[in-house]
Amino acid sequence: MRDTSIKKVAVIGSGPIIIGQAAEFDYAGTQACNELKKEGIEVVLINSNPATIMTDKNMADKIYIEPLTVTTVKKILLKEKPDSVLPNLGGQTGLNISMELAESGFLEENNIRLLGTMPDGIKKAEDRQAFKDTMEAIGEPCIASKVVTNAEDAVEYSKEIGLPVVVRPAYTLRRNWRRNCLYRRRAKRDMYTWISTF
Repeated sequence: MRDTSIKKVAVIGSGPIIIGQAAEFDYAGTQACNELKKEGIEVVLINSNPATIMTDKNMADKIYIEPLTVTTVKKILLKEKPDSVLPNLGGQTGLNISMELAESGFLEENNIRLLGTMPDGIKKAEDRQAFKDTMEAIGEPCIASKVVTNAEDAVEYSKEIGLPVVVRPAYTLRRNWRRNCLYRRRAKRDMYTWISTF
C-alpha cells in the first residue's frame, strides 16, 4: 500500500561511471524513477553525469545535471522542496551526501525525510566496527577483524591472525580502497604505504 504523504521525491544519482560503482546504480535509479512516476509521484533527479539513462528527459519531472556535492544538493532541495530524498540508488556518492544532510540537521529543518535505509542503518552497514558489533550482538559469525588507526597496529594484528589480510578504510561500501596483503615479507611495507594513503 502506497504512502500517500509522499508527493515529491528527489533521487540522488551516482555521478560518473567508474569501476565498482555507477552502471548498476544508473539501472536501479532508472527503474526507481519509472516506478515513482507510475505512482503519480513527482520526481526530481540530481546527477552529475549526462551520459546515463537516468538523465533522459523522460525519466524525471525535473533533471539537474550538476556537481554531486552537499552544497549543490542543498540548493536544489531548497528550490524544489521535495518531501523525501531517495539516496540508496546513488551508490557511495548518494549515501555520503545524504548522511551529511541528515547529520547536519538539514533534512529535518526542511521537513525532508530519507526513504529506504535510515542513517543508523547506513552507519551500521558502512562502519566496519559497528557492523561487526551488530552481527555479533545477534549471534552471526564474523571474519576476524580489527579497526586500527596506524600501520603498526595493522602489522601486529596481521601477525596475530595470519595472512592473507584485507586492509581497507572503515567507512566505505565501495571496493576502490581495499588492499590485499598476501606475503609476510611485504606486509609491513605494504600496510605502511596503504594506510598512509587512506
